[in-house]
Amino acid sequence: MKKSIWGKIGWFFVAVLPAFLSLALQFGAAIVIMFCISIAVGFQNADAGLSQNELMQLVSEQYMNSVGSVVLVYQVIGLVVFGLWYYLAYGKKKRPQNTEKAGIKGIVIIVLAGMLLQIFISGALGVLDMLFPNLLQGYLELMETVGIGEMTPVVFIATVILAPMGEEVLCRGIIFRLAGRVSTKFWVVNCIQALAFGVIHANLVQGTYAFFLGLILGYVYGKYHNIWLCMLLHGAVNLSSNFVDAVWGALPETYMLPLVALISFLSLALLILFYRLLGKIKPVEMSEAKLPVEGADIQDAGAM
Repeated sequence: MKKSIWGKIGWFFVAVLPAFLSLALQFGAAIVIMFCISIAVGFQNADAGLSQNELMQLVSEQYMNSVGSVVLVYQVIGLVVFGLWYYLAYGKKKRPQNTEKAGIKGIVIIVLAGMLLQIFISGALGVLDMLFPNLLQGYLELMETVGIGEMTPVVFIATVILAPMGEEVLCRGIIFRLAGRVSTKFWVVNCIQALAFGVIHANLVQGTYAFFLGLILGYVYGKYHNIWLCMLLHGAVNLSSNFVDAVWGALPETYMLPLVALISFLSLALLILFYRLLGKIKPVEMSEAKLPVEGADIQDAGAM
């Protein structure tokens, strides 16, 4: 039986609710770190005779130097919360019958695609920054504050290991399935989970390209029904962000703009080629005992 439009709207809000829970956890992690820093600064400067404004300035400076730790704390909390949610709700369900296998070829393409995605994203942002210097200033300052691009143990653990695991469980694991209650059409489900993926990044620039990255991750998820492959792709994208600046740094400054634009275009062309090599998503068959009420190919896609 088809759902009413109000039922679909209701399920849409249910589907994106975990994304807002993720934002709440990020905010909560920031508050906890800020509180701990405030206590530490207060004890360290108890006899220094500093004014309240001076103490607040110290707290603010130490917090900005600890943003990477905030990200790490959130990633740990998020992985525990959403990992348990996914495991308890979906973790024991079997993959659909006749699910495609990626094979060595598919895995290699997925890893290379992750690297190319990072080159394309970084290149596109670089072109925008060169053409419109003030457009991305706030975003670039945020990335520098968090430490993206600087390979430290905290950044590596938070962005290359924990973020791909936690965010894939959240978006391609939980939200993808919940979005299957909105529609049985793959493109609708994929757009909903990609939208949620953009929302959890909590800033306009990163959220915009995260949406398009989410569509690609959703494609891999829908094709292979294997969340580990999404984690692999996601990890390749994030890991490459720590090295892609070396690519741009090797280019002659005089021809920086056209070369960056050319490399970005070539990376996009290769991504399209990789998509053609992987092929379209094939329908899968479900045994009658495993069929949910509707949208079986979507709702039961993606068990580990």
